[in-house]
Amino acid sequence: MDNTEKQVGFAEVKAILDLLVKGREDNLPFVHGDAFGWADKAMLANAVARPFGSDPAFRLIDPSLVGVGRAKETNIYIALTVGIGGFERMPFGGPYATPEQLAVIAEWIDDGMPD
Repeated sequence: MDNTEKQVGFAEVKAILDLLVKGREDNLPFVHGDAFGWADKAMLANAVARPFGSDPAFRLIDPSLVGVGRAKETNIYIALTVGIGGFERMPFGGPYATPEQLAVIAEWIDDGMPD
């Protein structure tokens, strides 16, 4: 990235995730557990999905995959593209993230999850 390009920040990622679950916000903790969410960057960085109380739980963003060009290996990216742990692509039934939205999320993770 050169100096003329704006770095993706948490606000852009949050806006994408909020759009994807619009109208379902109240149901998210019930479906995924109390450690799931993105109200702020720290919450997303530590978010764990436990679909319907199942095991194993899935940490959305493994810290070892941040800032090293491996965003597409994170559970959040996999869940948004093909599904994970036997569950369908998220959010269930759509709307699904566009390739452009997925690229923003991946860039943010690959850039070290800047504010």
